[in-house]
Amino acid sequence: MTHEDLTAGEGALAGVTLLPGLRLAEVGACGLEALLAEPAGALVAVCCVRGQAELALPAAASLSCGEVLSLVAPGAGEKCRVRPQEGPFQGVALMASTDAVAPGAAATLAGFDVDLAELVAATAAVGPVTDAAGSAVSRAFLDLAVGARGEGVAALKLRCVEALRCLCEARRQAAYVRRGPVTRAEIARCARTLMRQNVESPLTIGELARRCQTSPTVLKESFRAEYGMPVHEWYRRFRMLRAADLLRVGSGSISDVARAVGYSNASKFAQAFSACMGATPSAWRRAALTSASALPQEFAEVG
Repeated sequence: MTHEDLTAGEGALAGVTLLPGLRLAEVGACGLEALLAEPAGALVAVCCVRGQAELALPAAASLSCGEVLSLVAPGAGEKCRVRPQEGPFQGVALMASTDAVAPGAAATLAGFDVDLAELVAATAAVGPVTDAAGSAVSRAFLDLAVGARGEGVAALKLRCVEALRCLCEARRQAAYVRRGPVTRAEIARCARTLMRQNVESPLTIGELARRCQTSPTVLKESFRAEYGMPVHEWYRRFRMLRAADLLRVGSGSISDVARAVGYSNASKFAQAFSACMGATPSAWRRAALTSASALPQEFAEVG
């Protein structure tokens, strides 16, 4: 499948199959209408990358640049209309059919904390959901749109999985806000989601507990039971993991990397990084540039 297939026309839906039951396509207004006629029960998530549109699903909805609309396809029996506003509409869409996803593919997605059945059920429960421009979901889908123009299928699969993971985390977080985490496993997962989303401006234990609608003591006990380490240690190691990635692939200064993971003082960041990773940030970057090895296994498994 070539990338020309993704941009073959206003209503083109050939796209590319990334995993059994999971497709990616670039769509205009007509193409989006066709997507909404997918078999009833399929998940459709579309990100607007240009223009904006008004949708009748049959309920009314709108989609502006950078926003991501997720819904469970009503099927061919429902009339859905998409009307571009202020110029042509262009979007990138993911379609997932849980009935068509092979067990092996489902297991692969589960390894990245993606549960398609859970995502479909959560989306169906609240109706069409719009994630705002600038959100983690929006950023992941815009990255996917960029990748669709010039990357191979293997790279697109990784971007697709990240987009789905962000969708899952957003729906879980919304459920926590509506009803609060019920089990200790949910409390731990809620805290982990919040920590992943707040790297540049880290949250305190008290703030994490408040957002998870529990006490600091219950939060700490729940997290240790679920993930086998104290919550503050997981947070610190995850921030250092993020810093290591930035050092390996980015060109920013050590101070830039420090700020990106919540340190205003580069010296304190260097001390924390060295204690966690066994090398200074500069030494880590030099080694990463000359070695194909990834992170040490104990850090690669964090999360």
